Amino acid sequence: MFKTIIAVAAASAFSTPAFAGFYLGVDTKSTFTGSDYSATEFTGKVGYEGSLTSTSYFVEGGPVTTSPDGGDTSTEFFVAGGLGVPITDSIGAKVSLKYESNDGGDNKYELKSGLKYKF
Repeated sequence: MFKTIIAVAAASAFSTPAFAGFYLGVDTKSTFTGSDYSATEFTGKVGYEGSLTSTSYFVEGGPVTTSPDGGDTSTEFFVAGGLGVPITDSIGAKVSLKYESNDGGDNKYELKSGLKYKF
């Protein structure tokens, strides 16, 4: 009995539950050219992720604050969404699209795609 409880606890601790729902996140990105610091970007986001059959999806948005070296800090807003699709049991594909406002300039768009191989 005690061994069974330990085995269930160990399996629960090392398994990853399926998650669908809302999330909050924060990302920080600093950029350099060689050893010359350029800027730091802070992104706060609220999003939702889930799946329909074998396809996973997400949608998120929030503020993006950029603090350039020696410049004025600015805050813009972004919205992003994406899909993930299994191709085989080991290979998956993903695609995402991001829109970011740009006060006084052209809006920014980012399209990302990729493949992932699982061992």
